Amino acid sequence: MAHYADSTDQQTVSVIDTRTRDVAARIPVGKVYPHGPQSIAVDPVTHLVYLVCGNSAGQVMVISPDTDTVTTTIDFEGDPFAVVVDPDRSTLYVANRLSRTVTAIDAITRTVRATIVVDGYPTGLAVDPNTHHLWVVNEGNVSVIDPTTYTVSTNIAVGKDPVHIAIDHPTHTAYVTHFNGHSVSLFDTASRTPAGSVSLGDRVTGYAAVIDPAEHTVYLTGMAHSTVSMIDTRNRTLTAARLSGITPSTEYGSSTWGAAVDPATHHLYVTNEDIGRIEIIAHR
Repeated sequence: MAHYADSTDQQTVSVIDTRTRDVAARIPVGKVYPHGPQSIAVDPVTHLVYLVCGNSAGQVMVISPDTDTVTTTIDFEGDPFAVVVDPDRSTLYVANRLSRTVTAIDAITRTVRATIVVDGYPTGLAVDPNTHHLWVVNEGNVSVIDPTTYTVSTNIAVGKDPVHIAIDHPTHTAYVTHFNGHSVSLFDTASRTPAGSVSLGDRVTGYAAVIDPAEHTVYLTGMAHSTVSMIDTRNRTLTAARLSGITPSTEYGSSTWGAAVDPATHHLYVTNEDIGRIEIIAHR
């Protein structure tokens, strides 16, 4: 199995073999983008990798896992900040932060299906596996987009500085992080109503959010706070369950930003920007 990690400074995508934990390849993505690789999404069905770069003038790169090369690009009108894939509907969604839009792209024909205007600057995306609705984090709310009409069906107030979102489909709960906040906001994805919050403590913030449904755990990176926080999705409390030697919010590396869970091993992979490495955290 492979894990993909972007490198803003080197304008490359590193491919890491999760069995040997070695860098198997480095994929050059060019040096024309001011902010380099920004966001990655992997289609679990086709195994294709989708990459967007900061200020890339509307382009998604498609990476083949067989050749570890960029095989094609998908052009559209936008300024991509984040990308997510709905494998069941063969759809890519790209958040265009400055344009205040979300682009829906057909992953098979690689053509634009729709451009959806949202109420704010979108930064975070998550597909609800139960309904296939797209949840979009904007500057002050969360927009829910209907996948059949590609229109915003609901706007939900979310509070200050929301940045990323993850959805736990077994409990029908969305977790929204706040850039300058010390808590995570929860929403019921069925009723589309607030469902409380979880405090992360006075010295911890949440940035990226990923969920391992099998382990009932939400993982949060903490940016410059250099933390990895865990929330138990069953009781919605901050916990270190199944993580040996790690307290609920512990110093772990430096400047923790991106994160991904290996569904086979349940190991967590966390990028540490300042020290240029990936930390691997065992789930037990």
